[in-house]
Amino acid sequence: MLRARDLRGPPVVRVLAGTSLRIWRESGRIAAVAVASGAAHRVLEAEDWILAAGGDPLTETCASPLLIATPFRKILIEGRVRAGLGDVGENILDTTHTSVVHQGYLRRPGSRRPVEAILEAGAGWISATYPPGAAPSGWGARLLGAHRYTIRDTFRAPATADVSYTDGSRPVFAARFRLSPVTSNETYVAATIAVPGDGIDAHLKLAALRLFFRRILAEDRAILELIGENRAVHGPAPLIFTPQDLLRPGIEAILAGRCPQVPRPRVGLMV
Repeated sequence: MLRARDLRGPPVVRVLAGTSLRIWRESGRIAAVAVASGAAHRVLEAEDWILAAGGDPLTETCASPLLIATPFRKILIEGRVRAGLGDVGENILDTTHTSVVHQGYLRRPGSRRPVEAILEAGAGWISATYPPGAAPSGWGARLLGAHRYTIRDTFRAPATADVSYTDGSRPVFAARFRLSPVTSNETYVAATIAVPGDGIDAHLKLAALRLFFRRILAEDRAILELIGENRAVHGPAPLIFTPQDLLRPGIEAILAGRCPQVPRPRVGLMV
């Protein structure tokens, strides 16, 4: 996975699940070939990203909707984290951890409150929707321009995490994180961050959000890599799901090629 702009020049080498791929664009066509074996890999271009796969024909298994249906501006952010797909996907979509890891600027200390999340699932996807009472109220969250909005977190096959904020029917913010395994314990994250509008206000908001998200992603990377260090010292432990682990069982099912289940469509929790 890489930015489309990175293919304007010579071929680029990227690692997918331990396999080095040579990727290039020629006569309007994108090709990807394994460096060692010469095997061709399928390629898809979406939202200014180049996605490659080594198995079945590459499609977005569960079609991703438009980030925002109205005109919008976007930025792209990319990076790697020493953690597996499941850990990274859950971290992105776990609304409850923001009260602890991103306390202060994303959520104000002492502002946790009970809410009821609604869970839904289908073939290749699972989502959690939080009511306006779950919206963060820290100074950083106020960059989005709305203080009470509905949050929807969705994980889609093969490994895409979507976050959307709406104020009634009006889109406020959307982010899509496409996850690609570099190895079994390292993940490449390709993020598209979008806000509605195409004027100077949207441009300035995205400039601020770029700095905001760099801090969020740095803190999340530190937590995820500490988990990896603990596993390296103490050995892997079986996953144990608690009531607040709303999406992790579904994420694990999707990554294993199974259909996610929702045993309880409504779950009360603290955010």
